[in-house]
Formats: sequence, C-alpha cells, structure tokens
Amino acid sequence: MSTQLHRHAARLSITLALAVFATASPAQSTAPQGPTVPGLSYTIRASAGPSSGSGMMGAVGVGSQNYTGRAVVAGDRGRMDITDGGVESLFTKGDYILFDTTELVIVHPATKDFVVLRHDVASQGLARLESMGLKMAVSDVKVTLDSIGAGDTVAGIPTRHYRMTTAFNLSIDAGFMQQGLGTESLTDYWVANVPGLPTNPLLRVNGISSPSAAMTGLFADLSARVDSAARRLGSAVALKTVTVSHMNRGPGTSTTTRQESDVSDIRHQDVDESLLLLPAGYKQGSLPGTDQTPMTDDGAKWRTLPRARPGR
Repeated sequence: MSTQLHRHAARLSITLALAVFATASPAQSTAPQGPTVPGLSYTIRASAGPSSGSGMMGAVGVGSQNYTGRAVVAGDRGRMDITDGGVESLFTKGDYILFDTTELVIVHPATKDFVVLRHDVASQGLARLESMGLKMAVSDVKVTLDSIGAGDTVAGIPTRHYRMTTAFNLSIDAGFMQQGLGTESLTDYWVANVPGLPTNPLLRVNGISSPSAAMTGLFADLSARVDSAARRLGSAVALKTVTVSHMNRGPGTSTTTRQESDVSDIRHQDVDESLLLLPAGYKQGSLPGTDQTPMTDDGAKWRTLPRARPGR
C-alpha cells in the first residue's frame, strides 16, 4: 500500500472510530460550587474488542475503547467523568464529557482544551477525505429493527429486547486505487423508559443522530432509516447494548469488532449546575486526525446553561 493510501486509511480509521463512539469516574468528586437542581446519576461501562483482520481492513480498524464513567443528568444536559480507561485518540481517565440531546463535548482538564463532536461528525470526516481527492459513495443500505421480547433486568429495571441490523457498502476511489468495503452490524438493545433520564448520544437507541439533527452527506439515507426504525421505541433509552460489526472487501480481508455497554447504579440526586458548563479559559481543539484550526466557537452554548432548567 502506498504512503498516501496509508495516510488516507489512517484518517478513515479515525473517522470510523468517531462514528462508532458517537454509538458511549468518581461521582462528582468536585465540591459543589453553584446552585443544584434535581437530576439523576448512573455508571456506564463500555468496551470494544480489538479489531482483527488483514490488508487494508487491518489499517482501518476502529481504535480501542474500554472505559468506565460516572454520569449526571439534569434536564437535557449531562456530564460523564471518566474514572478508568478511555477511547484511543479521544479521551482517557481524568477527562470528562458534556452532552445534550445532539452532541458531545470532550473536555481535557490536563491541557485545558475541548473538542466538540457533533451528530454529523462522521459525515464531516468523510467530507474532509473527499476534499483530499477521495471519491466515496454509499449503496445497498439496509436497516431492520426486530422485537425479541422481554429483556434482562438492567440496573434493577425490567427491559425490552430489540435487535437492529444495519448494512451498507462503501466504495472508495483514490484515483490510483479503488476499494470496496462491505459492512454489517447487529446491535442488541435492552431498553426501558426511565423517568428523568432523557435520550442522549450515550444512551440513544439509534446511536447515529437525533430526530432534530439528522445526518447529512454520505450517511443521510442510513441515518434516516435508523431514525425511522428507532422511532418505534419512543423515549426509551438503551441501558445495555451489544454490537457485532463485520467489515470486508472480499475473501481473507475482513475485520470483526464487538462492542458492549451497560448502565448501572441509577440514582436520583441533586446536580451541581456548574459541573454542566465549560470552565472559563478552556480553548477549542481540533478533532483527532485533522490539522484544521476551528473557525467557529463551537463551545459557546456550553458556557451558559439552557434557559429552562428542571426544578426552576
């Protein structure tokens, strides 16, 4: 494989890792510094088995992720502190993630900076690759959602078990070389309606976008179909997920990844509002694998609280 194609493969690997995560600590170790509002807290554990494969597929395997976090939620905004592990190139122990119904903000206290992951981060990453000369197209999109029946009890809550199958083909034309990638993912969801726990990018059943912020570009059709299927579940959140993904470009060149996440220790508690804000003086960083300096202040809304707050 040429040096240029290796570079493109590395960038595609990071784009795929961001897309997967966007499918994601001591409980408030900081002393309260501001007003509190009613909310919830929970622990989330996530892991992904190492990618296995050969050829280009080995080069574009999703980066490792294995972490534990403690999250607090008040209204539509929340925060997850990473207590152990991390996601390669994105965050590690000591970092934390702010989130609402449409995006994630990864905050790095050690370097006093942050990175915003929007709902369409995968589309943006692929658009950057296209601007570098790669031509890509998605075809043969398939999405199904099947009800399996009563599910396990997770975090003391009875659940319903669903299985979503997504599949599509991605063609890549680098001019001097063409590549076709076939993907299929089977995700088992154990879902429940939990009062006070809204859908968010960490627990959303569709895991790709939100109804108010659908993806555009290459994945627009896939996003729309997943949203349509997930709409059957209403406001339910995924308390446990298991995803097995297969990606291949032909015999002997495939990779398989298994991802799991589960929620435990859900508690009603007061949440310090100051923990749901970006600290003063933190600077916006670039997404991993890009050299672009952010042209807009994507952290502006995270420096103030939403107008309508629970308990106010």
